[in-house]
Amino acid sequence: MSRPFVRFTAVLVLAVAASAQGRGGPTVDAPRPRLVVLCSIDQLADWVWQAARPHFGKDGGFARLLGNGAYFPQCAYEHACSETGPGHATIGTGAPAAGHGIVRNAWWSPADGRAVYCVEEPMAALPELKEGKDRGPGRLLLPTLGDGVKAHVPGAKVVSVSWKDRAAILMAGRSADIVCWFEATTGNLVTNTAWVDKTPGWIVDFNEKRAIDGFHGWVWDRFGPPDAYAGLVDDRPYEVPHQNGSNQRTLPQPVTGGKPEPGGAFYTQVYVSPVGNTMVRLAGEAAVRGNGLGSDDVPDLLCISFSSVDIVGHTFGPDSVEARDTLLRLDRELATFFAFLDREVGADRWAVFVTADHGVGPTPEWAKAHGVDAGRGLLQTQARAAAEKALTEQFGAPPEGKRWITHVGEFSLFFDQAVLESKQGALDAATMHRQASRIAAAAAAGTKGFAAAFATSDLLETDPLGDPLRIALRKALCPGRAGDVQLVVKPYWLDGVIPASHGTPHPYDREVVAFAMGPGVPAGVRFAAPITPGFGTVLFAEMLGIPKPPGAVDTLPAGLFRMR
Repeated sequence: MSRPFVRFTAVLVLAVAASAQGRGGPTVDAPRPRLVVLCSIDQLADWVWQAARPHFGKDGGFARLLGNGAYFPQCAYEHACSETGPGHATIGTGAPAAGHGIVRNAWWSPADGRAVYCVEEPMAALPELKEGKDRGPGRLLLPTLGDGVKAHVPGAKVVSVSWKDRAAILMAGRSADIVCWFEATTGNLVTNTAWVDKTPGWIVDFNEKRAIDGFHGWVWDRFGPPDAYAGLVDDRPYEVPHQNGSNQRTLPQPVTGGKPEPGGAFYTQVYVSPVGNTMVRLAGEAAVRGNGLGSDDVPDLLCISFSSVDIVGHTFGPDSVEARDTLLRLDRELATFFAFLDREVGADRWAVFVTADHGVGPTPEWAKAHGVDAGRGLLQTQARAAAEKALTEQFGAPPEGKRWITHVGEFSLFFDQAVLESKQGALDAATMHRQASRIAAAAAAGTKGFAAAFATSDLLETDPLGDPLRIALRKALCPGRAGDVQLVVKPYWLDGVIPASHGTPHPYDREVVAFAMGPGVPAGVRFAAPITPGFGTVLFAEMLGIPKPPGAVDTLPAGLFRMR
């Protein structure tokens, strides 16, 4: 098996980090930061970062984080639902999905008879930004760090920026001063009345300047030296072609959307390119200036999420030339952004926690070529068919025009409760549900590409007894938002035709990067203590002298710092 699949565990712990075993560290006399930054890099799995690490610039953002900050090589999500919505909600609240309630990007709602989006909420648009309507944090069940900052630091400002709406919204929460994201239909940076009654002047100015349109015709070519792409193949038949009409899967490619002028197709291609990250960085800088973040001694919070790493990974695969190039360019974007914060806030007056909302698996074809059992197919459809057959054999056919399972998706099966009731006979409802769940799970687990399947009631009601898989699944279950059966795909198997994805409880999806840098954080140190990507909420709460969010599960390793 190739090295990227192996969890990096050879951890050198310096003396200041020896406190992971209980020894205290020295007191650090550090000023309270004027600005703290929660930074997410969408889809940056630990194994992907490790593979790219030798090729990052010596003056890049990652080199600065490693040299001037603390590195946490044992960062992983507790929950199994490794998706954007759940991950950003954890980064913002410090809690796993079972606590904050964002169990998937979207989940089936039996009451609504449809899937509901994780940041779907009736919300009026602003007159200038009509595309920003009906988004909000209403489905989030726990307060965020941003909510705590607004409650406990008078005069503090909380701002969030991302390309994705769910990333920006779920990191920051309801109390933020402004939450904004990009809309690919127009290329605008948008928000709505969940946070403001009027479009802030800085957003109006940002959209009017149309920096995004200036990239029309920009040619995406390789940024790094040849050895940065060694071993990567730039033309694989299962990749999605670049979205400019060329029908090609190689670099260089012009970013035009296949149109002579900027428009929806161009903005979509911007998102599926490194330019998407550049636009988030520019929006972050505009947000800092426009809101005066870090301009006085009252600390502020900025949440920022770089989304294009994710969509590039989905489109071409994390083991592609395009994905590697996007990371190399992001390394430079981070360096540029950090230098901007030095100038605007002061080099020793801001702090950052960098992590990711989830990881990613390699393309199954790449994994198979490297000797791994891997594959793809319509796995969940086949699991549903097997479960339907088994339930019919046990209880008889469902009523005409009905099916046992009303929905399958996001690795869950949902029963038609009316069908269960019609077939329970002398069984009570709870017994019927339990039996049906176990029968469906056993049938689904025996189908192609699945490692296991569990009745949700068994996961919730039975002590997992130290079983990592069951624990991760349980941490992803929120009553009322969980299906009746939970499916676990085999490692390196993929449901569907997309080149690569995530969403499983496997290590490559849950293990992500984590770095901290700022006043009081020791420089050049690696901490062996395991953390979750919600660690930043606890770190910054300590820095700011406020209570950590009530759902946060992390603790600070002794010796990380002691603020005075």
